[in-house]
Amino acid sequence: MPVVKVDGIEVTVENGVNMIQAAALAGVDIPHFCYHQDLSIAGNCRMCLVDVEAGGRGPDIACNMQARDGLEIRTDSDNVSKMRESVMEFLLKNHPLDCPVCDQSGECTLQDHYSDHGNNGSRLADIKNHAPKRQTLSEKIILDAERCIACSRCVRFGDEITNTGDLRLFERTDHTEIGLFPGEALDHGYQGNLIDICPVGALTSREFRFQKRVWYLRETPSICTGCATGCNIVVEHQSGEVFRFKPRRNPSVNSSWMCDEGRETWNQSNDASRILMAKVEGSRTDFAAAATAAAELLSGKKVAIVLGTKGSNEGNRVMALLGSKLEGSKLFVLGGNDPSDVTSSDNLLKVEDKSPNRAGAKLVADVSGGAGTENDLKSALAGREFDAMVVLQDDAVGRMGGATVPNVIFIGTHANETSAVAKVVIPAAAHVEFNGTFINKDGIVQRFRRAVHPSGDSLPDYSAVDKVAVALCGSVAGSDGAEIFAGLAKDSPELNGASWSSISGTGHQIGSTQTAGAAAPSK
Repeated sequence: MPVVKVDGIEVTVENGVNMIQAAALAGVDIPHFCYHQDLSIAGNCRMCLVDVEAGGRGPDIACNMQARDGLEIRTDSDNVSKMRESVMEFLLKNHPLDCPVCDQSGECTLQDHYSDHGNNGSRLADIKNHAPKRQTLSEKIILDAERCIACSRCVRFGDEITNTGDLRLFERTDHTEIGLFPGEALDHGYQGNLIDICPVGALTSREFRFQKRVWYLRETPSICTGCATGCNIVVEHQSGEVFRFKPRRNPSVNSSWMCDEGRETWNQSNDASRILMAKVEGSRTDFAAAATAAAELLSGKKVAIVLGTKGSNEGNRVMALLGSKLEGSKLFVLGGNDPSDVTSSDNLLKVEDKSPNRAGAKLVADVSGGAGTENDLKSALAGREFDAMVVLQDDAVGRMGGATVPNVIFIGTHANETSAVAKVVIPAAAHVEFNGTFINKDGIVQRFRRAVHPSGDSLPDYSAVDKVAVALCGSVAGSDGAEIFAGLAKDSPELNGASWSSISGTGHQIGSTQTAGAAAPSK
């Protein structure tokens, strides 16, 4: 492994690491625009120029400088400061003074680097070049060509990640602009990533544009629930309101990307179908009355317990524990998607399975002695083997073509065919409203965290299920999600005693004592 020095700090790095990455390991930030760790090296912005003291030529760009034994660079010399000032002056020569009205303000790399490395002056005496402003590039993106610094990130994304090759750089020198060939369209399902990686305000979101100044937003790490991939995200919110989802880098799951379908689920917790109050026989009531009514329906009956492929591991664990208290009950994990799910997929991140926690539901079922399938449930209901059915976060009735089931209890976030026929409906918190875990399609346990308070009367799914248990036979797990998961991990050989605190930001691979770390493909 190469040993390099950055500003006199010696660090040992892995083979293939460039000097921007090596400097980060030494606690030194090298400014850059065109470099992105999940795209190829372009080396065209020159912002990462450093002095090479030993082991190479100098000055040189750090992004294209591979770490090798004995290499020594300097990032804090007077020469480096002058180079950075010159690069900033060059990039700003024709850049418009749009900061007060630019939607990128507050998360603009150009602003940040000018603050740290600019010379606070301009020698330009001529009129700036002008380029088209506020062009509709697609249904999702607005292009302001004047702000573009020709970093080529968006071009490389289309060439290397989506393989669509749609965006290109046109013209030369200070007239260079990004755009599409005549007659071409930007229509792939990962357009939001172009906005994320643009270091300036050239590409902005038509949906989020001018909705909120970003410095007001708080960020909470979470997981996308759009499909079984479980992309890592940040939930950006303010004052109890969610404004957008953005991808959070995890090399073992989604690299730095997420699909537009997943990104657009940011407002699901507020849509019109959200269940905010408990109901008994179609009439609104309080949570305690609904829990009591549910307990009365379950008492002395044979019950089908449908674990939620969209519920948390903790919620499913409490469902299974509740089932263990009901003589003659049986667990089921359904196999398909809800009827309302859009089942598109691709060869990058989106998969057909739109349930974020099917693997978790199956693991909970295995720990509890196994579960029946969707076909098993259909047969059992047709044969009237059960007197009641409890469903967590799943449209069981809709999946089975509107099967008639007596005494249905539904615990979930959104109305569906199951909640429509349920005698008792209990509101559950959305995943942005409580702490819990999912297991994705690759067996990686991942945490999501509460960003905003639960809406209406809803509670975390594990608390909601335990309220029913309390009314029926006493608490089976309590309402502490961390303790519930610890109990599950203790009983599951695959979890190896993992805990919320031991699950890092990249997740925990089931069947392993290590956190997830296998690199995900970036193309």
